[in-house]
Amino acid sequence: MAKKILKTLTNNLGFKLLAVFFASVLWLVVYNIDDPMKTKTFTTNVTVENTSAVTEMNKCYEVLNGTNTVSFSVTGKRSVLDKLEDTDFTAVADMNRMILNKDGVKANVPIEITSKRQNSALKYNGKNKYLEVSLEDLMSHRFMVAAATSGHVADGYALGEVTVTNPNVLNVSGPASIVKKIASVVATIDVEGMSVNLSDNVIPVLYDADGNEVDTTRLTLSNDTVTISAKILSVKELPLSFTTTGRPYGDYRVVEISSSPETVKLKGATNVLNPLLSIDIPAEVLNVSGAREDLSTSIDITEYLPEGTELVNPADATVTVTVRIEAYEPKTYQINSSRIAVQGLEDEYELSFEDAEIPVTINGLKKDLDRLNASAIPAEINVEGLAEGTHRVTLNLKLDEEYYAYQPITIAVSISPRETQEDQPDNSQEPDSEEQIGEQDNQNE
Repeated sequence: MAKKILKTLTNNLGFKLLAVFFASVLWLVVYNIDDPMKTKTFTTNVTVENTSAVTEMNKCYEVLNGTNTVSFSVTGKRSVLDKLEDTDFTAVADMNRMILNKDGVKANVPIEITSKRQNSALKYNGKNKYLEVSLEDLMSHRFMVAAATSGHVADGYALGEVTVTNPNVLNVSGPASIVKKIASVVATIDVEGMSVNLSDNVIPVLYDADGNEVDTTRLTLSNDTVTISAKILSVKELPLSFTTTGRPYGDYRVVEISSSPETVKLKGATNVLNPLLSIDIPAEVLNVSGAREDLSTSIDITEYLPEGTELVNPADATVTVTVRIEAYEPKTYQINSSRIAVQGLEDEYELSFEDAEIPVTINGLKKDLDRLNASAIPAEINVEGLAEGTHRVTLNLKLDEEYYAYQPITIAVSISPRETQEDQPDNSQEPDSEEQIGEQDNQNE
């Protein structure tokens, strides 16, 4: 049986081998017709490697002319190319292979393109591709991070201290032309409607001298975010209270002390503000010694604020104070002698005044004199040790010496023995005739 099979296989062996050959050729022809070679264009991003080669030169680079992407054509079997996409390719620019131009401010970096799969079955066409870059000096600078706020706190509250921490200093490095533009670094916290202390992590913003934001695309920051905190304080409006030191000239006196503004708003912790009734300015701040006319001055009240408080509006720190000064003026009052108290009169005497009305002239400020009533002026005399007769005695007025002054006044009084019951005249008379007796009887009837 085996021999029969072997004979069958080897029978006409030449023709059989020729048939296999032609079949193979035919398969190759058909395969090339159905799956021909083709060329296809792909585009992919360029990955830059070994950038330390640039920074070691104390330089930084910028990709020019959009060469951070590369387009290329690939030849291969259709069946292979049809399965490939842009993302199947990698394009790498190795900075270690950088070729500097003569001026040293530009360079070309060869781009190596490979496929992530079936790379050996592909042919990359065309000239070499390059990443074009410009070179610039690398600069690094440290900036203090300034604190800022946006929005308004809740009614009845004020913004307190705003601080930046963790960190409050930022190191910025990058192209010297950009770093030199930076004038400030600012962190901003939103306090809209807030009535309690708050803290937040925010992205710092870089500004140039004109207040324009600086693009950080090519910059490296030591921290992407910073922590900023804001204190929210209570508010209380308080009047300013003034006193003076020294005395004006002669009969001049301080009439009034006024200020602009009259009140200021303070901010602070609730337990600090609640007990406060006024902001007291020390007397030595306003010295009126020898003054004959109004005084006006500006003072900074910051140092006189209660501990733990500060002004809501810093512009209120400077206060204009006016001290109005007037001279005493005279005014005459008529005091009824019946209202004068008598001191020291012996019991056996009685006293009478020569005049029913006693004119007295009092010096004082107009506003004080206007409210002084003659009937309310306390007055007295002292006649202790005086005997019977007419005397001139001093009239004493009990007035507040701080507000009033008057010249010594003397008045005339008479002292006489007090009448007793025996001294009273007897008005009864004896009838001296019958006719008078009759008339008296008729009256009695």
